[in-house]
Amino acid sequence: MKLGKCWTLSLICFQGEITSTRNQLQGKVAEMENFAGHLEEIFLTVEENFGRQEQHLEQHYNDVLQTLSQRYDDRETGLQEEKKGKLESLYNQLVACGQALDTSKELIETAQEVYRCQDKRLFLKVTQLAILTCSLVVASITRVDWLCICVIQTAPSAPVINPQLPNSATQTSLHVCWSLFSDDTVEYYELYYRPVLEDTPADVPSPPVIKQRECSSCPEAALIRWESGNTNPVDSYTVELSETGTVVAVPTCQCLIQLQAGRQYLISVRAVNIGGPSDRSDAITISTTGTFFYLLENTAHPCLSMSEDGFTIFYGDEELPITAMAFEDSTFTRCVAILGDLIPVRGRHYWEVEVDDETEFRVGVAYEDTERDAYLGANGSSWCMRHIRTPSRHKYEFLHNGWSPDLRITVHPVRIGVALDYDRGTLSFFNANLEQHLHTFHCHFHNYVHPCFSLDNPGALTVHNGIQAPDYTFI
Repeated sequence: MKLGKCWTLSLICFQGEITSTRNQLQGKVAEMENFAGHLEEIFLTVEENFGRQEQHLEQHYNDVLQTLSQRYDDRETGLQEEKKGKLESLYNQLVACGQALDTSKELIETAQEVYRCQDKRLFLKVTQLAILTCSLVVASITRVDWLCICVIQTAPSAPVINPQLPNSATQTSLHVCWSLFSDDTVEYYELYYRPVLEDTPADVPSPPVIKQRECSSCPEAALIRWESGNTNPVDSYTVELSETGTVVAVPTCQCLIQLQAGRQYLISVRAVNIGGPSDRSDAITISTTGTFFYLLENTAHPCLSMSEDGFTIFYGDEELPITAMAFEDSTFTRCVAILGDLIPVRGRHYWEVEVDDETEFRVGVAYEDTERDAYLGANGSSWCMRHIRTPSRHKYEFLHNGWSPDLRITVHPVRIGVALDYDRGTLSFFNANLEQHLHTFHCHFHNYVHPCFSLDNPGALTVHNGIQAPDYTFI
């Protein structure tokens, strides 16, 4: 009996081990199946990206060949026409020179004969005519046909008036400084000013109103915009900066001012006419710690709404019917997107974007005239980082002209840093919490770009700017 019980217990234990081993094997099989599915998804992603890259390269190659061929044909045609015109002009000049030389030779022979006849008066007359003819010959040989030379130059950018230094003005003089933010070639400057006649009775203008939501700044400068709010004529405006001076004779309702980095400025504006300056406008505070901008509400897709402070955008669950959407020329019509009003100053700019892991989004930069009926990153005028939420993972793309490199990000970035460097021609993305570099676009931006933000599904996105760029973003 004891032997039978031991056998039974051993059999039970053996069956338990078999069951445990089978469960473990089943678990391993499930893990291998999941891993195989994961590998298959990665393979499909790589194959998809490679296919798009191959199509993009082939299209780019064909476009380059077509462009080069067209430019070669146009250039060859232009050179042939230019060569023909210059040869005809030179031939006509040679014919004219030959005729003039023959005439000069005849006049010289005539002068010799007159000299031998002892008629001095006639000799001087003929000699002067010969000298004049020879001069015309020399001029026809050495003249430059300026009609064949055409130099086309674009107008330089408007100079930026620097803040007026304290005690730089007297009763009879005013020291004015300005600078350029571009590499324009300037031959000279023209300074315009208008005296104010204090004895002429006139109504003093009312103070302007600064449009704070349309002001932007960076460590080197600030762009201030305001409304005149005057029924009385205004000749110019004066921008006053705390502790640094005054910018005078501003002709329009905006002013780009050079500033020092890492400081705060209290800025106000006065309107000026022949009656004198107005009172100061309500002052605003400008910080040059980092790049600061607001979002351009006139570019927002109708499905987007904004927070009261203007830095968070929302895409609601309810879809508006097309008939209820009000589209304008500057409004995005296909991509649920909005642009930021970045200051038009080249150099370095940095801002951050906060998102949650369930929101599909696109963040980056775009030219002001980027297509409003296209998705960000799908054309040659926008660059963006895109997040796609799939049932199994987070997928990220870095899009420009519809193409993305084959990259894989393992940690979802909650706070994304965007670093724009005009001088180096780079646009970089970072996981700000981990100080991790994600991707860098290399492009020479011919024009100024604006920050762009898009939500591809219902959710929210918050922009953080006016912060100092971390050291690791511009290494």
